[in-house]
Amino acid sequence: MSMEELKSKATHLKDHAKDYVQTYVQLAKAKATKGASNAVSGILIGVVAFFFAFFFLFFTGFGLGWWFGDLVDNRAAGFFMAAGLFLLLVVVLFALRKKVIVPMIRNMIIRKVYE
Repeated sequence: MSMEELKSKATHLKDHAKDYVQTYVQLAKAKATKGASNAVSGILIGVVAFFFAFFFLFFTGFGLGWWFGDLVDNRAAGFFMAAGLFLLLVVVLFALRKKVIVPMIRNMIIRKVYE
């Protein structure tokens, strides 16, 4: 093998290595962009869902308080009963937060990032 052939092969190897590195960098950027866009879209969907859930619970609580008030013939007592029901739900959520809620949210976020 002559020196010229060796130089030619080394040049080709260098060019291929450069192409490989550029392709790897572009692939890494594409993967990062996909992961970020999935995470942002998941967060956006979560915010919109929270917005609708808030209004759903607000009007449900209002209707429930009104209904309880009609049942006991005291509107204020009905709203306090509805508030008590929601307080009970908050206590249950608070009690389950470490074993159920936090792992569920963490898994959803991780799944969205690596999707």
